[in-house]
Amino acid sequence: MSILARDWAYRQALRAPEKPVLVALAEHVGGAGRECWPSLALMTGYSERTVRRALRALEAAGLVRIERRPGRPALYSLNLSTTPDRESGAPGQSVPRTGKNRK
Repeated sequence: MSILARDWAYRQALRAPEKPVLVALAEHVGGAGRECWPSLALMTGYSERTVRRALRALEAAGLVRIERRPGRPALYSLNLSTTPDRESGAPGQSVPRTGKNRK
């Protein structure tokens, strides 16, 4: 486990299910931010479909790179150079929840 990767994941301004999936990846990544293939559904308690959606969102945000390898498990790399930005909509920003408007 990389403490740097885990701390980076916790600092990202994300909500469930993306944040728990990112933290689970960070818990199993090597020191260089590569070679991670944990059972994310088992670790997070989310369905495989929910985990796949979260991974696509993390990849689109530039936080995770997924190397799909035919006949082998995907290889996940974390973009540890990405910093959280709660104001500008940059990678790592959460999407506002729908529902009651808050003032």
